[in-house]
Amino acid sequence: MKENRKIGMVQLAKNPKSIIGVFISITGIYWAFIDFNVSDFILSIHQIDYIYLIFATIFLWSSVWLRAVRWKLLFHKKDSPSIASLYEAEMIGYFGNNVLPLRLGELLRSYIVGKENSLSKSFVFGTVILERLMDTLTLALFGLLLLLIYPLESDFKENILLIVIIAFSVIVIMFFVLQNINLNKTENRLLIIIRRILDGLLSIRKDRLLPIIMTSLFIWCIYLLDVYLVQKAFQFDLSMSQILTVLVVSSMALSIPSAPGMFGTFHAAVKYTMVDLFTYSASDGNSFAILLHAYGFILFTIFGAYYFMKSQFHEHAISIVLQEDIKNHR
Repeated sequence: MKENRKIGMVQLAKNPKSIIGVFISITGIYWAFIDFNVSDFILSIHQIDYIYLIFATIFLWSSVWLRAVRWKLLFHKKDSPSIASLYEAEMIGYFGNNVLPLRLGELLRSYIVGKENSLSKSFVFGTVILERLMDTLTLALFGLLLLLIYPLESDFKENILLIVIIAFSVIVIMFFVLQNINLNKTENRLLIIIRRILDGLLSIRKDRLLPIIMTSLFIWCIYLLDVYLVQKAFQFDLSMSQILTVLVVSSMALSIPSAPGMFGTFHAAVKYTMVDLFTYSASDGNSFAILLHAYGFILFTIFGAYYFMKSQFHEHAISIVLQEDIKNHR
C-alpha cells in the first residue's frame, strides 16, 4: 500500500496541471517577495495586536462549521450526514488541499463522507461541486458590490466585471444543460458515475434555497470580517471598500492553478492590492499577505490533520483518492 501511495504521488507530481501550478506559485512568490526584508517582517510581526488575530482565527474556525451546516442542506433528509461529521470532513478537505496537489482535498472529503455514511462517493462529490459553485456565485455578488462602491481603475474594473459575467453565465448555462441530461437508463459504468455526480450537483431543493443562500452570505461576511480583523492587527486603516477589494481580488486569485496550499498566487494578489492599489509600502504588503494566509493555513492544516488521523479510513483514504485521480487523468 505504501509503495502504491508513493507511485501515486510521483505520478501526480508529473501531472501537467501540478507542474503548471507549481510554476505559477513560484512565479507568484518571486514577484510578491522579490523585495522582502526579513528584519522589517520580524519588526511588523512584533508590533501586531494579537487579540485581533485570535478573534480572526475563532471566526474563521466558525465559518467551517457554517460550511458544514450549508453542506448538510444539500443532502436528502433520510441519508443526511450529521453536521459534526461534515465539519470534520470540511477540515480534512482543507488539510488535503494544503498538502496534496490538484486540490485533491475535495475528493478526499467526498470519499470519507461517502464511506462513513454509506453514500455514493460520486453523489457526495457532486454536492462538493455544488458547494463550490455557491461560493463562486457569492464571490461574484461581492465582486459586483465592489464595482458599485469602490473607485477602481477602469481597466481593473472591466476585468472584474468580465470575470463576474463569465462566472454567472457559465453557472447558469451549466445548470440548464445538466437539468436536461438524462442518464437514468444507462448501464455504462462511467456514465453511471457521471449521473451520480449530477444527482449531487442538482440536489439543491427549492425549500432549502433561501437557507443555503443566507448561509453562503454569512460565510463570506465572516471572511470579510476576518480581513478587517487582520488589518486591524497591523494597525492599518483600510476602509470597508478596501477590505472588500482585498477579499475579492485574493479569492479570485485562488482559482488560478497553484501548488498545494495556494502559495504564491494568494500572496501576489494581496500584495498587489495593498501596494499597487492602496499605496502601502512593500514591507507592509508582504507582511499582511503572509499573515493573512498563514493563520488560516496553520489552523486548517493542524485541525484537518487531526481529524484525518482520527478517521478510521485515514490509512487507505489518500492512496485510494490518488489512484482514482490517476485513472481519471489517463
